[in-house]
Amino acid sequence: EYPKGTRPLRGINIKDILFWIFLALSMILLIWNVFGNSPTEFVTIVVILFTILLKVTSISERVTKIETRFNHLAKDFKKHIKQK
Repeated sequence: EYPKGTRPLRGINIKDILFWIFLALSMILLIWNVFGNSPTEFVTIVVILFTILLKVTSISERVTKIETRFNHLAKDFKKHIKQK
């Protein structure tokens, strides 16, 4: 039993957490780059690209899960139609 108002982190994916961390880091580096005295533009671009890559892979995994669910649903419908 969990304390009232708390729940386990079952639904949170590590890629989502990393995405938000790298998004914040990207924004900080971008603002730092605009106002000067920042690390090279290469570092900023790499962090932004890595952030985008994390989000794309997260979305790709979700699409794969949805495809699997639809395939199972289609099999269930076909099975139901054959039984009639």
